[in-house]
Amino acid sequence: MPGTTSEKVAAHREQVFPDQHFEEHTHTADQLAWVPGGAHIRVGDTSWRLHGDHFAWVPALAEHEMRMTGAEEMFSLYLAPELRLPQARWSRPLALPVDPVAGAIVQSLCLTDADHDRLEASLVLLLHILEHTDESFDTLAVPADPRARTVAEAILAGPDDQHELDEWAEQLAVSTKTLQRAFQSETGLTFGQWRTRARLYAAERLIVEGSTVQEAADRSGYSTATGFIKAFRQLFGSTPAAYARAKRGHRPPAARRPRARSRTEADSSGLS
Repeated sequence: MPGTTSEKVAAHREQVFPDQHFEEHTHTADQLAWVPGGAHIRVGDTSWRLHGDHFAWVPALAEHEMRMTGAEEMFSLYLAPELRLPQARWSRPLALPVDPVAGAIVQSLCLTDADHDRLEASLVLLLHILEHTDESFDTLAVPADPRARTVAEAILAGPDDQHELDEWAEQLAVSTKTLQRAFQSETGLTFGQWRTRARLYAAERLIVEGSTVQEAADRSGYSTATGFIKAFRQLFGSTPAAYARAKRGHRPPAARRPRARSRTEADSSGLS
């Protein structure tokens, strides 16, 4: 579903299904991607579990793949490298918080075919906002260390898993300290903090999709609903029930399930 297109910009809104996977590919343009429903994104050696309030910046020619985690739509701006901001950080992958104005600009360009003057004004404002947006380090990064990554991916696949780090260490024939160092140095979080964040992100998806608080607590590894509600409020700033009501009020119509695309199709279309 194309929006604004020019020599310098291609804007797309794409309907996706919750677990859709875009295999590893590259683009000749820089990509600013926003998945309101959340996604697991890997760019080179950098891997994130992004919540819906973050942009992903993917530099041109960087190999990347994406797996949706409950999303119904994805917004992408593909920008000619000549538009890239001058700071060195824009040459590497970035996770950035979604500024409300920047988010509105991205949506507008993806949903409408803006004329030349509107496009130019939109780009000036968007790039100004991005230039003054600090990189986000509160995303759920996935460790690059292969042993810690094994643990992280198992938790993402089954957030109710109750194995402690020493049990994982024994299974992987590595020291507990080695795994803990990998989580701390490569994600900025201790293993316990990382697991809590992973569980709450999984629970957030369940709550928005209609699960009860108790169901979400059980399926995300919490022994009591009380403990779950407390942790949820600390991360999201509201109770699960209040959060779900607010989110459901802003959800788009359900997307039709598209067929999976091959890597060749993804490369040729310029999407994701």
